[in-house]
Amino acid sequence: MNENALAIQIEGLLFSLGRPLTRAELCKATGAELDMVEVALATLRARTGGGIVLVDDGKVVELRTAPAAAELVEKIRKEEYSRDIGKAGLEALAAVIYRGPLSRSEIDFIRGVNSSQTLRTLLMRGLVRKISNPKDERSFLYEPTTELLAELGVTHKDELPDYVGVQEKLRTLETAYRAQEVTVPTEDPL
Repeated sequence: MNENALAIQIEGLLFSLGRPLTRAELCKATGAELDMVEVALATLRARTGGGIVLVDDGKVVELRTAPAAAELVEKIRKEEYSRDIGKAGLEALAAVIYRGPLSRSEIDFIRGVNSSQTLRTLLMRGLVRKISNPKDERSFLYEPTTELLAELGVTHKDELPDYVGVQEKLRTLETAYRAQEVTVPTEDPL
């Protein structure tokens, strides 16, 4: 693979994941050797004139907004932060707080709709964070942040209203749902 193709792959990976990656993670994901990854990163750093730049602290690399666009992006972010998170945000937060950590698909299932944009907003506001999914390295789980707990005026999830009772009800519902899944016939008996 040539350096431009590898640079494109790395850029796409950094953009789609939206988080910093180590060189080892880039090597593993692309199947490229470290020296080729370094050349591809140099290619990405050399690009100029775009709205996105590669930031490299020597340990991890990530895509960030170019300084020329920073003022506009900050203005839009402030407008975004000043808006109410709305019903969708509250539903997603409730799922993450009382049932989390959860994958996006689990949050979608609970809410009954796609939660991608809602989770993006909650991530930007620092109310939830992504963590690695120990069961599937291709996905992430979402969990509440200390910022969210502070906003809610609690120091631990156990201090939330009826936290233990809600947890028990959720476990009961999940057990009943799983039992129902097992006993539901797969074919129409008629």
